Amino acid sequence: MVLSNYQYRCVDESILLPFLKKYVFTVLHRYIPYGVPANYLTLVSIIVIWSCFLYFIGVKNTDDTDTIIVIFAITIYVIFDHFDGLQAKQTGTGSALGEILDHYSDVFNGSIILYLFFRILQIELGGIFYLVIWTNLVAFSVTYLEQSIRRELYFGKIGSLEGLFLVLIILGSLISSQGKYFWLKKTFFDVPLYVFLVIVLIFGVVFTVAGSIRRLQHIPISFIQYFITGSLVCFICFNYQISWYISFLVINVYSADFILKSMKFHLIDAKIPKPDLIIYLLFIFIIFQHFFKYNIQMGFLAYGFLISIILICEIIKIFFKLRTYWVWWNVH
Repeated sequence: MVLSNYQYRCVDESILLPFLKKYVFTVLHRYIPYGVPANYLTLVSIIVIWSCFLYFIGVKNTDDTDTIIVIFAITIYVIFDHFDGLQAKQTGTGSALGEILDHYSDVFNGSIILYLFFRILQIELGGIFYLVIWTNLVAFSVTYLEQSIRRELYFGKIGSLEGLFLVLIILGSLISSQGKYFWLKKTFFDVPLYVFLVIVLIFGVVFTVAGSIRRLQHIPISFIQYFITGSLVCFICFNYQISWYISFLVINVYSADFILKSMKFHLIDAKIPKPDLIIYLLFIFIIFQHFFKYNIQMGFLAYGFLISIILICEIIKIFFKLRTYWVWWNVH
């Protein structure tokens, strides 16, 4: 059943948003024609980030041109990711469909941006990469699980916008030789500087989770199950040296499944969100590998494709339910 009294409720305490909204987003949004639907603007941001992702998969060694491409792609993404909200508000076309399209795409876009960041910094796509992707998804998961319970979306003072701004600053510095040396060569107590960025990210996620728990006044059992299982998946990917692209797929779809269930519970009165259970078949597959020698990566790949298909089917169902809210063109 679709909620008939949809209302977008969001508390955004971002320290950068007021300034950027006043002097950047609102100013540039004036050039967007009234007739352009908000969902079209969301699709622009999605297409830009995914196009950049597909391009980089075929790039072996990155250079300054690639850095500029990433800076451009992230900048366009940030701008259009805020255009859609301004357009929906101006035209009065905000809907559950638009919210899912906008926020759910951000889950994948966030992981892609982190991948691009690692590629430009020439950091190995291994254990640290999995940890960064996982912690970022944990922040998304707890945010939307909280929204499904409290019926209100909350963004703290330091959130994704601030993180993206920091990423752009670092990428911009990499264009100079001094910036390259600082981020790619310089160490602190023999520890690469990017490790400290990872530590900052982890602390940010800890504060995000702690804030959600404080507002909820309890720790949802589903989140505990999700966190423990997902952390185990990340460890297994690292321990068994699963290919980065398979690990990237599995970690993302496992979290994306839980996040989509949280959004459905909030927006279309679906079942209470629970983490995916098929993942336990993958664990059994790993256990049996010790007795029957076979390629363990095939199990991870099969799981990633299976959950991807399930997610695509669920998204199609959601769009079908909410199809009446799709706007082809705004009319005054």
